[in-house]
Amino acid sequence: MKKTNYLVKIFSPLFTLAVIAYVIFTCWSYLACWNSAVSLYQNVPQEFLRIKIYGSSGSENSGTVSGTFSIIDSNGNEIAVIERSWSGSYLSVEFARVSVDGKYFIFPSRIYGKNRIIEERRERTHGTLLEKYYDDYGQCMLLGYGSSLDQRKKLYKIARFATGKYLVPTFGLVTRFSIDLSSCRPDRYYSISFTESGNYIVEEL
Repeated sequence: MKKTNYLVKIFSPLFTLAVIAYVIFTCWSYLACWNSAVSLYQNVPQEFLRIKIYGSSGSENSGTVSGTFSIIDSNGNEIAVIERSWSGSYLSVEFARVSVDGKYFIFPSRIYGKNRIIEERRERTHGTLLEKYYDDYGQCMLLGYGSSLDQRKKLYKIARFATGKYLVPTFGLVTRFSIDLSSCRPDRYYSISFTESGNYIVEEL
């Protein structure tokens, strides 16, 4: 009994400090995102992805689908190109949208495969995370040439918050949604862009 009380005395303050530290970090993350968003112009309208899907192979539940995805900055230039195969028969792209003070900030967050057009929830937990391709050295490169270092750093803070890198509650600032690419025909190029109101457009190039 004495040993149990001794352990409680040791770990209880440590646990309390950990909780306090997490609460402080959560508040800092939220305020950093909010302050950055208020001081920036929103990053839409903008094209974010260019896509070419090659097609699928294999059976319905054990097949793969391949394609090329180019991440595009605000000047229409490629930041990165991802070319590979994903498990499934169809592809979807998940985006994270931050809404602050009437502004919208959009971030492509994940490419993943699915076996049916109506996806299962667990399929969203797999795939290729995209944030690492446009967040680099504390800057968000979705802002292209002509943006300042300060602007790219502020958008980086918003991106990290939006894509869940801080592992904190989003307090309703972030909306996650997926765009189904099953209607995209093989070996043709498509573009995903967003309007000023935060709505997306998928069109063939």
